[in-house]
Amino acid sequence: MKIQIWKRKNKEKNKNHIYIRYRFNQKKAYVESLNLWEWVSPVNQNEKKHNKEVKESYLETKRRKEDDLENKRLTIYNKSETKIYFKKVFFDLCYSNNAKSVYKLLLLCDKNINTLRLNEVIRRKYLKSLKDKWENLNEIVKTKESTLIKYWESFKSTLTKAHKGGLCEYPNIENIKSKVENYKKNYFSNKELNKLYQTEPDSWKDIKKAFFFACYTGLSIGELYKLKWKNIKSIKKNGKKIYFYDIYSESKESIKQNSFPNKAIEYLGKGKKGDKKIFNLPDKISNRSKAFKLWKKKARIINNKTFHDARHTFAYKIYSKTKSIYLVAEKLGHKNVEITKKYYTDMNNNLDQHIDYLEKSYNIESNQNRKKKSIFKHGNLLSYKTKDKL
Repeated sequence: MKIQIWKRKNKEKNKNHIYIRYRFNQKKAYVESLNLWEWVSPVNQNEKKHNKEVKESYLETKRRKEDDLENKRLTIYNKSETKIYFKKVFFDLCYSNNAKSVYKLLLLCDKNINTLRLNEVIRRKYLKSLKDKWENLNEIVKTKESTLIKYWESFKSTLTKAHKGGLCEYPNIENIKSKVENYKKNYFSNKELNKLYQTEPDSWKDIKKAFFFACYTGLSIGELYKLKWKNIKSIKKNGKKIYFYDIYSESKESIKQNSFPNKAIEYLGKGKKGDKKIFNLPDKISNRSKAFKLWKKKARIINNKTFHDARHTFAYKIYSKTKSIYLVAEKLGHKNVEITKKYYTDMNNNLDQHIDYLEKSYNIESNQNRKKKSIFKHGNLLSYKTKDKL
């Protein structure tokens, strides 16, 4: 293969656009634009200087391309060639550090993939059958489902890269979906919570306050990072003070509101100005995660539980007390109970238990002829939020 510099005049014929041409033979070549141009007939010093700099640039590019080809760091395909084998394209274009592992899984799905050309792999029917086999690989190999999903994405991105290079059509195939049973969440036991309560973080002291406040409210660490004093409100009802948070968007529209127990107030600290953030947490997500891991390690808790599991701890505490997945959905701010069922598959969906809990909590008299559907609308839980304004 030869690498050549190719120039083509514009319509006005006063400029040359510069291309690099990979010549396979006398009839076949692949052309790539360098996004450079030069004057055809420079008339002054500036134009001559421009041409000189452009020439240095495209000659250096040509030299690097030749060096990459010689050392096999670059592969140029003849796009008119029908015998482009998938295996070669895959290892040339796959960005993943685990390309060999991904290919081994492909071989488990189809042992004949070595002999297939790229245009045969890219067919919709073949990709669909490959995906169906891939989704059942965890029954054959001891690999986490998350890893299988990640490797499938590597496979798909390689085909997409081949498409962008003009080697094949777009690989129109779906992602691998996680199975519902894998949505079972971790939560902190009372023993673990006690260990964390008795341990002080070495850095970012507010990570402890934020964590325990999350256990009482179900807020995520991202929401706690943005939480300001103006979001914390209170009202008096029947001689009792009720605290609640009210998170709203930039348009001042309330998007999440819920009450929380008085015991959680001790984790807020002293009140400050409305626009002041409550918790002093790291700006970067990775640093928040690191701060929590160091605190957890100091408390001698060795597992893969994260700060976000405080939200799941909150959900399981509500469920253990009320046996109502509907109240869990309301407290977590889910749009409907179906989302909660998806993420907490081990929670029992019992409507009678939910209504019994409401009767006890709100002193509702039992009525045999009541319509249960009045509590819900299209599967969504009606809000029990307090409408009193401060």
